[in-house]
Amino acid sequence: MRKAFGLMAVLLFLGGAAMGWCVKTVYASHDQVQFTENVLAGDSAAADGLSIQMHATYGGQLFWDSTMLLQRDEPPITQTAYHFFNTEQEEESEESYRGIELYSDLGSSGSNFLDIPKNKRTGLDLAYQELYDSAKPGQEAQKTINVADYCKYYPLAGFISLKGIQQDFGIWSTTVPGYDASIQNKLEEFFRIPVLPNEKLTISLEKDSAGMVYSSGTNSNEGEQFNFYTQGIVTPETIYFSFNNRTNQNHIVDTSLIPGGYGIYAMNYTAGKVQHQGNAIQTLENGRLHLDSLQLVYPIDPKEEFLDLCQWSDGKTLLLYTRENNVYYLTVISMDTMQQIQRLVLQATQNGSGLLYLLPESKNFIVTIIDKTATVLLPDKDGKFHIDMQTTNTLDYQYLPRNIDSSAIDYQDGKLALAGESYDRYSGMMQTGFDVVVCDRNGLQLWAQYQSSLQNDLTGAYNTSEIVRLLYNHPIRVTWQ
Repeated sequence: MRKAFGLMAVLLFLGGAAMGWCVKTVYASHDQVQFTENVLAGDSAAADGLSIQMHATYGGQLFWDSTMLLQRDEPPITQTAYHFFNTEQEEESEESYRGIELYSDLGSSGSNFLDIPKNKRTGLDLAYQELYDSAKPGQEAQKTINVADYCKYYPLAGFISLKGIQQDFGIWSTTVPGYDASIQNKLEEFFRIPVLPNEKLTISLEKDSAGMVYSSGTNSNEGEQFNFYTQGIVTPETIYFSFNNRTNQNHIVDTSLIPGGYGIYAMNYTAGKVQHQGNAIQTLENGRLHLDSLQLVYPIDPKEEFLDLCQWSDGKTLLLYTRENNVYYLTVISMDTMQQIQRLVLQATQNGSGLLYLLPESKNFIVTIIDKTATVLLPDKDGKFHIDMQTTNTLDYQYLPRNIDSSAIDYQDGKLALAGESYDRYSGMMQTGFDVVVCDRNGLQLWAQYQSSLQNDLTGAYNTSEIVRLLYNHPIRVTWQ
């Protein structure tokens, strides 16, 4: 018994010593966080009056809420509120649903086709059946098929994520518990897009010694291909979405068989009831999709290339981004009438395949980055927008943080500021600091990295409970003062 008490005393002593070392070497200045500035480009004076808030934790028990105010020709003013909890605090994630995401399902694995009754096998499962019949036990077999020989229209897969509604579906979903065939059937009946006549696909499978399928796979061949993929938004009662109608060789696919044609589609639903338990969500009452409400609500000329669809912060307006002949457009649409309010030219480029980078929309402005140009749009009282600032075509995508939230963007008096969690440019590891970018109509004015005094040897660990990290549910915030 004495030995047991002695061992316990030693363990308690070592545990206390370890915590003491942690506090002394890692969190010695736990009440105030300091920042070290590293200007990578431009002049830090461009950020005069910019306030950045950062929220960090260690193990869910130690928390730092730090604010840094940048000043011209003066050291930053920093303040930190420090909190300690005896037990680990759970971070609750915000309620978020992705709506509907559909994609063409030519790349699905064929390992489950044998679970489908032979008289119900259609499309690609017939191609796998033929390959299975020709394969020898213990060997791999493959062949290249013309997809149009097996599929008249592109098969669809995807998922629906709404409040109280979770559905996954695909070519092989018939064997998944809870699979609702009516959803997939309705969507495939609605979005009938003929398979390209010359699209190729290589399928493969390997039998084990008993003749069962050991592995399988698909591989897209070189040549023209089409990947159906939707993007859209979720409102409390309706989901809105569209898709890019271009092949990988920029040819327009045939959308004439879709009821109403090509454009923005909407489907209504009745939300269910859920209960949040930390990061887990328990469904108390299932929601319901109104499949018969699926319809085209706003036509898009097929010659225009769909880029993105968003909802403005007023909750009454859709923002449609398209491109045609190297000109980028923003179309503002009333959600009450689904009529166009405005069609605005964002910019023209020389690069027909240039990227549209939409920064998360603030309540007060929109930011787009196309090629090397950033554009800030402000709302007018009549529901329209105007371009308030546009940079020269000199920006570089390496300025953009990997992860950015709408709270980490601010615009005032012709100056755009944004911030994001910084990372080591060589190792790729995230750091307890942030990058700040400031630009105006003349282009980049500042790109700086601010490393906090919380950075330590433990930050390089892969276990998030062993590192000082930024809070997931409390992102960086920037504000012009």
